[in-house]
Amino acid sequence: MGKRGPRKQPTVLRLLRGNLGKRKINEAEPKPDADQIVPPEYLAGASLAKWNQVLPGLIATGVITNADVETLARYCTMYEAWLQCLRQVRRAGDWFAVYDKTGKMVNAKSTPSALMVVKLAASMLRIEQEFGLTPSARSGIVGTQAKQRDDMQDFFDKHG
Repeated sequence: MGKRGPRKQPTVLRLLRGNLGKRKINEAEPKPDADQIVPPEYLAGASLAKWNQVLPGLIATGVITNADVETLARYCTMYEAWLQCLRQVRRAGDWFAVYDKTGKMVNAKSTPSALMVVKLAASMLRIEQEFGLTPSARSGIVGTQAKQRDDMQDFFDKHG
């Protein structure tokens, strides 16, 4: 039987959100280094582009470590497969007709590509939630940018 209750948030995300439940922070939690975050050699094309798109945000929030490289790479390869299936669905449609022996349509079924789009999207969503890449996962995060700017400062910068 699995663990009960909601899945635990990564500590770094809890801290960025302000530890709203005021639960004790695990001081003994392993803290892998983040000094070797490079894309694996097998990433290319759309998966490498996705890596390069997502990585800066993960580094900025401190969510990714050396231990997470393969998880992010898996996400990026799923993204590339999702794109390929999506293109196939757009080209050929997302369903096909099933006919009986007389030629009468009796059923409509989803194409394999359409089913894969759904399955890959669900798998990608789980990883996105782990890394804080969804709107709900980001909603409570306080940014760690070096300098927070306000609207008034932006106004004066533009209108000198």
